[in-house]
Amino acid sequence: MRNPVLAIAFVAALGYGFFNTLGHMPSDKPVAIPEAAPGVSLTAPRPIKENVVAYYTGDEAMQAAKKTGRSTLPRFHKLIAAGAPGTYTVKFPLTQNGATEHIWMQLLGYSDGNFVGLLADEPVNGNKYKMGDRMKVAEADVEDWMIKNGGEVYGGYTVRQALADMPKEQAEKYRITFKD
Repeated sequence: MRNPVLAIAFVAALGYGFFNTLGHMPSDKPVAIPEAAPGVSLTAPRPIKENVVAYYTGDEAMQAAKKTGRSTLPRFHKLIAAGAPGTYTVKFPLTQNGATEHIWMQLLGYSDGNFVGLLADEPVNGNKYKMGDRMKVAEADVEDWMIKNGGEVYGGYTVRQALADMPKEQAEKYRITFKD
């Protein structure tokens, strides 16, 4: 049974869709969120697949990471203006089929308070949208931002939290250096 208090977060758009496209055939129904493992809190993060994790909507650490992402958007704009090298992405909530997932968009530009870009992952809650679709997201809806240049990442506060929630050996595979 699907738990309505969990939201899906694309943890690490580190491959910008690569892992997420393997073996995924989007459907017109939201992804099923697995039951909590025996002995694990009902609000604990639950892996859906390689880089997709369901988080309890009240998860304080993830909410704090989103708050940091939103509050540091001025830093993101400064890095963009300075021409910082790398791939620029923003994370935002995407709702379809009555379910919301938090997904990354690779930027093409910014105008009139809106980020414009391409969906960087394959959504798991339906087939209305697909990776590569052109999207426009109001800055007010952005939950996090990231500039990835090789193994170095500016921003990515929700990714930092998701990696902290992973088993250490799994998180170490990503070999990311976060910068502020």
